[in-house]
Amino acid sequence: MCVGAMLFAAAGCGPRALDSAAPPPTGGSSNPDDIAAALQVAATSETLLIVGTNGGVLVRTRDGGVRVFERDPDTLVAAAMAVSMPTCSVEFGKLIAPSGGGAPEAVSPEILAIDAALAICDGDDIGEMTSRLTALKTASTVVVIASNTAITVHSTNNGINYFYGADIVRLLRAARKLYVPACVIAPDALGIPIYPEGTSPGLTIEEALARCGR
Repeated sequence: MCVGAMLFAAAGCGPRALDSAAPPPTGGSSNPDDIAAALQVAATSETLLIVGTNGGVLVRTRDGGVRVFERDPDTLVAAAMAVSMPTCSVEFGKLIAPSGGGAPEAVSPEILAIDAALAICDGDDIGEMTSRLTALKTASTVVVIASNTAITVHSTNNGINYFYGADIVRLLRAARKLYVPACVIAPDALGIPIYPEGTSPGLTIEEALARCGR
């Protein structure tokens, strides 16, 4: 199943799109410790960091506003982990932040307005997946997300655990929630063992981990 088909639809009015094409901007700190400090300053017991492919937004902050972080998901989740900030992934969607006004802009199906992203997080359907990943995770566990499957590596059962269909997105969301390192190689596929034929087309696990710097 193609992960791209699982993107979430949303519409917005007068949004400011986070930059979804270029790398994260150089303005502001990319140090997780600095971002963690910024998260902590704005935090209450209800604050949530929502992470998309192009950045993150902090909602339910101390002053009721929204904080936008145009940084990669791994950096944001590392910062959130440092201060025990609850994190919700809406990857593979991109996020848009509200502007001061203006005419409505066209929003493509894979882009989420903040209220739509928050609705996904509040309608959490990953409880079972979170429990499964909790049982599998070790200090070395890595989650790899491909277009055709998702896997856990270095798990408690010493095996490679495969997930398919809607569980691909659920596993990514559970990984972000539990601060388990996650690497997205989609839209590339991962080679899947097919018995007795061999392996389906795609990257080997070793190639995928190397791409992830693991």
